[in-house]
Amino acid sequence: YDGVTYNTVQIGNQCWFKENLRTTKYNDGTSITNVTDNATWTSTTSGAYCCYSNNTSNCTTYGALYNWYAVNTGKLCPSGWHVPSDAEWTTLTNYLSANSTYWCGSNSSYIAKSLASTTSWNSSTTTCAVGNDLSANNSTGFSALPGGFRLYSDGSFFDLGYYGYWWSSTEYGGSSAWYRYLYYNYAYVSRDTYGKRSGFSVRCLRD
Repeated sequence: YDGVTYNTVQIGNQCWFKENLRTTKYNDGTSITNVTDNATWTSTTSGAYCCYSNNTSNCTTYGALYNWYAVNTGKLCPSGWHVPSDAEWTTLTNYLSANSTYWCGSNSSYIAKSLASTTSWNSSTTTCAVGNDLSANNSTGFSALPGGFRLYSDGSFFDLGYYGYWWSSTEYGGSSAWYRYLYYNYAYVSRDTYGKRSGFSVRCLRD
């Protein structure tokens, strides 16, 4: 897709990209605006992407960071794929919580390690946290990376190595949308809402 070959993984009844998206075009061939300038990033309410710290090597490693307006076009993923809704993310986490294979210890909420990659996460001394014993991560093959994010309010970049943030396609309100995140020091997958002008990672899910 856009010159990049993506690996996929089946988890339950869902088939996911096992890599973050880094396309520079929508699936109709239209270019996605690459916004490097901070002031432009904070004011943009149409689809845009960037690489962390505007360094293209970070796009290669971690995928691109997209604002939610790019997600909302419905054309970000290849034909036959889509950005998962909030409910589809919940389907994933519920499946993991229902299968003790994916738990850390005996807590059905401690599923973050099963999604997180075995590389790139900062180390943690917290038992069952993503960053604690990276070799125990990724039993699902989802290979989630800590790609950080770009802030909607001033365009600055944060949290590479510490957090991974992934958009859902589900709007929360006029200026925010639902997302999921992993944190190097947490054992669970977190759900929250954030400003649509923020830059987060994107995974594609098969239709």
